[in-house]
Amino acid sequence: MKRILAGPNAVRTALDEDPGALSVVYLTEGLRPGVKRKLEDLCAAGKVRMESVERENLDAICGELSHQGVAAIGGYFPYRDLDQVIERALASTPSLIVVLDQVQDPGNLGAIVRSAHSLGAAGIVLTKDRSAAVTGAAVRASAGATECTAIARVTNLARALDTIKDRGLFVLGAAMDGDPIDTVDMSGPCALVLGNEGKGLRRLTRERCDLLFSIPMAGGFESLNVSAAAAIALFVASRASIPKER
Repeated sequence: MKRILAGPNAVRTALDEDPGALSVVYLTEGLRPGVKRKLEDLCAAGKVRMESVERENLDAICGELSHQGVAAIGGYFPYRDLDQVIERALASTPSLIVVLDQVQDPGNLGAIVRSAHSLGAAGIVLTKDRSAAVTGAAVRASAGATECTAIARVTNLARALDTIKDRGLFVLGAAMDGDPIDTVDMSGPCALVLGNEGKGLRRLTRERCDLLFSIPMAGGFESLNVSAAAAIALFVASRASIPKER
């Protein structure tokens, strides 16, 4: 199954990161000259075929994806091994990864990947079953950040968390009954674990966490959308890793 990337940002990022993964880029009339020129230059540099098509043809290719006049066809998403994601985390600052326990909405996945990439996380770990994969919808929601983020898929999340802990990362799970996030030490290598949109963390996942954290809420709400919660946790963790000035 080929992967469809829709929208100027997603396609531009893919061309910047790995043009060899794309087989063709489609453009329609009406693009801003600067956007079109940039895409043409990137396609030429990466030796990627570019074609002009009618808007209705691009609509048919993209289905429900909003393309804004630009789309590309690529191969399977290049998932990484868990060890690769861990190695990247241990070699970077902040030493931070995000683990998603059956997050199923591709829009949430894309938004989390975008936040993770923007706030310096080394990568994402997903479950293979009952989870959103890196599809066109996720690429679109990430504004192309999926194309420059290390993402691993694992069959057994509990075992993966054991591996993450064995490698020296502190595993922190998001849960409504956890300690307030502003009281949690996130200054060292961390894995932030977030659960399914409706059910949260599964029992075995909770049991593998070194500590549970919560985001204090006001106004009668009990929880945030998982992508919003991820963005807040990533910001707190990334700031915690910055050395304090004396």
